[in-house]
Amino acid sequence: MAGKLNRKLKLTATIVKERLSFQKIPVANDKGAIVDFDENTDEKRYVVFDIDRDAPVGFGVAVNRTNMSYILQRRVGSRVIKATIGNTRNLALADARARAKEELAKIVETGRSPAENKVLEEDSLQVADMTVAECIALYRTYLTEKSRPAKDSSLRGLEQALNRIKRPEINLADTKVGDLAGEKRIKEAFETLKAGRRKLRDGTKRAKHDSQAYDTPTITTAELTFRWVTRAVDYCCIKENRVAANQKRPPSLHHNPFVVIREEGMYRSRQELEEHYALTNARNPLQIRDGSLGRFLDALWDRRKIANYRTACDYLFLTLLWGTRRGEAAPLRWKPADATVAKTCSWVDLKGGLVQFFDTKNRFNHTLPLAPAARRILQLRFDERDKGLEWVFPARSKRAAQGHYLDSKAILQGLRKTGGIEQLRTHDLRRTFATVAEEMCSYLMVKRLLNHRSLRDVTESYPQLAYDRILEELTRIEHAMLSTAPLVALGLLPVETSTQPMKASPRRH
Repeated sequence: MAGKLNRKLKLTATIVKERLSFQKIPVANDKGAIVDFDENTDEKRYVVFDIDRDAPVGFGVAVNRTNMSYILQRRVGSRVIKATIGNTRNLALADARARAKEELAKIVETGRSPAENKVLEEDSLQVADMTVAECIALYRTYLTEKSRPAKDSSLRGLEQALNRIKRPEINLADTKVGDLAGEKRIKEAFETLKAGRRKLRDGTKRAKHDSQAYDTPTITTAELTFRWVTRAVDYCCIKENRVAANQKRPPSLHHNPFVVIREEGMYRSRQELEEHYALTNARNPLQIRDGSLGRFLDALWDRRKIANYRTACDYLFLTLLWGTRRGEAAPLRWKPADATVAKTCSWVDLKGGLVQFFDTKNRFNHTLPLAPAARRILQLRFDERDKGLEWVFPARSKRAAQGHYLDSKAILQGLRKTGGIEQLRTHDLRRTFATVAEEMCSYLMVKRLLNHRSLRDVTESYPQLAYDRILEELTRIEHAMLSTAPLVALGLLPVETSTQPMKASPRRH
């Protein structure tokens, strides 16, 4: 049956993210709209082709048992050439279409597949003759194609670094790496970017007239930019060293000229960074003792009563109660029934009393038991959700590319004013959790709750913290934080604990 289906769809981000699955094959009408689904009785990989006007002919999505990939399939002469564009989990549909157009142009020009072109390029790799932009492009390809692809935030950071070195006053992007061996231009470019100011795009204006951000030298920007460029050129140098060894020739470049920034101490030291953070008030955890945590919780609870703000408020509540990084809680789903799918996403299991954050910043999955207040918020969301909706925090618009809630900056600004709090960022909620936890728990427990892991910390691997103990500590931390706002505690904590003072408990070391 699967072979007779019309597999030409007008793809959207929602279709790719939410409607395609290995178990069911979509059936489309002549306009490319899904009208039905048929069971994938053969349990074989299938492909749906994109007929949107922005998509090149032959572009589509290959649906496998464990993942989905954007692909390109095109006849050139007597050959059908195929190419994998990227994983749907890591690449937005619009970006995949744009990348497919670029790959198609190369295929038509060379008559070869991307894999064949890659082999030829590697055999002739000469870093000294490559521009800095070409090194960054090659490094980006590596980041997207390795076994665990880089996160979107990393790719954005690399793209921003490229855009900065393209600026006329920097002008390094189109320079050959071999021409920078003298290192003078690199140091001058670093100092220029370091002494610069943030710039507004043409046609835009400051959101806050009293903001001082555009009057501050962009030291951090310069450091991030040149660290990215150094990594990219390092990768290309190492790659050429392997090729040169196989070809029994010397590499074209024996030294990455961008390491001069590090070797000559132009990056700030750890102590200098800490002094900078203190001077700029970059870290502002809410405090129990000065009342700022209680004022924030009261403001958040009041704002939650407005239906349009409920999703944003619940997201902020749980970010605080779990101590998660910005964005880690946003893509949570209600746990999928398919165990294979559950291994590749973040989910909440109300029945099992667990939450899992998939592929976090340190590339580990992070699992926590649900303490009473977090469970209460999630149960309310589950009971009030639209049937069939998979996201715990769905986006307001069904057309949103991500499908889930994304940005809390606007609501945080309002809560900050209402609560009389000078500075507050989303990551400060994680710092608040850490500050409270540090006073109540052992060092290893705090590391476990914050998902701070290091493969080099041998001691960390010995203690096995049981889930009942983790739940006990999370419950105590919840109680300590929510007790600063009695009305919030009454609304979220069990009656028998919401009115009781927190019991003192010795820290376990």
